Amino acid sequence: MTEVSSRDVVVIGGGLAGLRAASVAAEEGASVTLLEKQDRPGGSSQLSAGMYWTAPDLASYRRRIPQGDLQLAERIIGDYEPGLAAIRATGVHVDAEATDGVMGFGRGYSFDVKTYLQVLEEQLRVLGGEVHTGVRIRSVTRSGTRRFLLSVDSADGHREIHAHAIILATGGFQASTAQRAFHMPAVGADILLRSNPGSEGDGLDLALSLGGAPAGDLGTFYGHLVSHPVADFTPDRFMLYSQYYSNHGILVAADGRRISEESRGDEILNQDLAEVDGMRGFLIFDETVRSTYGVSEPFAHFGRVDRFAFAVEGGARHATAPTLDQLVHQLSDLGVDGPQLRKTLLGDTGVSSLARRVSRGEPPTVHQLMKLRTPPFYALEVQPAITFTLGGIAIDHSASVLNSTGERIPGLYAAGADLGGFSNYGYAGGLAPAHITGTIAGGSAARFAAVAPHRLSHSLPQEQMAPAMEGTSSC
Repeated sequence: MTEVSSRDVVVIGGGLAGLRAASVAAEEGASVTLLEKQDRPGGSSQLSAGMYWTAPDLASYRRRIPQGDLQLAERIIGDYEPGLAAIRATGVHVDAEATDGVMGFGRGYSFDVKTYLQVLEEQLRVLGGEVHTGVRIRSVTRSGTRRFLLSVDSADGHREIHAHAIILATGGFQASTAQRAFHMPAVGADILLRSNPGSEGDGLDLALSLGGAPAGDLGTFYGHLVSHPVADFTPDRFMLYSQYYSNHGILVAADGRRISEESRGDEILNQDLAEVDGMRGFLIFDETVRSTYGVSEPFAHFGRVDRFAFAVEGGARHATAPTLDQLVHQLSDLGVDGPQLRKTLLGDTGVSSLARRVSRGEPPTVHQLMKLRTPPFYALEVQPAITFTLGGIAIDHSASVLNSTGERIPGLYAAGADLGGFSNYGYAGGLAPAHITGTIAGGSAARFAAVAPHRLSHSLPQEQMAPAMEGTSSC
């Protein structure tokens, strides 16, 4: 038997953006159902370090992400403090002091994101919201000018849900090999997934099927360089294997040449390496870097770890030598073009011939070579990893999904990593933008549903169920 129900708002995706959107919509009086593909909510947010950060002001944002959506950025930066206050109001731990210089330019606060996700889910349930996990969306169609019909499957059977508003918060498309091949052909197909496995582009697909437009560069993504190879790359080790300090060394490909200017940040270098044939490179640095940046906490409360030693223990290819010349000998044995690497270390800033796209990045500079001063010297083989995509769905400042002419699609909203254009090659945060856009989307959807004509009750009368079930097999 197919279960048929109605809700004011349906949220698709149960990460931070989806849970926040659902709880806000419920607080504003909407009947809400949250649908999560995986067996429990949390998404990639529960795997993060818990840093609520973004650009401190619009000027900083524009310098870091010159091609970003300024209108969206202005809204997110403007709503940063209210979002932080909302987290604090729940009693969840938030650091009293801000962390400055996050990713080189941002400002943020460390908070207990795992507990906060649980708090949001509990708030939603207390307010009468439903949470369904293990759900697959079969289809979403229009059932009227201000209504949607969702056809979904789960272990409990088949459901059809009528809704006035839908919020897409599925976390991007990084986990889909097919989506990556289509939207980011310059990135190798076997890139390492540093994310939850459920973010496969469902939100983007649904938005496009309902007339939505894409936004931002769909070939861009957030992630960090990870040692290669790695043993047991499980979520609890994602950050341990990440080489956050790569901006303090140089990165060379197998031809002995550098790829781009490393000082811009590991998250940028990570994208550049993904567009190099083979997606492998050697990160070269000195003892000063290894003993300082290489063991420092990337985020508050994370703890110190010797990342080079951890990578070596995990099976990464590496080299250590008292001189750069001896390091070149060892890297030659590992497949690097030794004669060219010597030229590179002497000041040759030519870009690697293995790079498939170099116009987006900045060319290497001699200045970065000056950081190789204190012996011994180290080399660690690294690979790119993808955490979430940066291009996605076009939205406006109200989180409404836009069509190709820039018009709102009534009742359709997007939040978190499903939206595109806020970060664009440059990266301006994940948790804070997800929380803020989730807040905006939840409020917008609830207000839209509140004024919908013939607002639906929580369950349809029996006589209204028959038309919705026509042509649908029970399960």
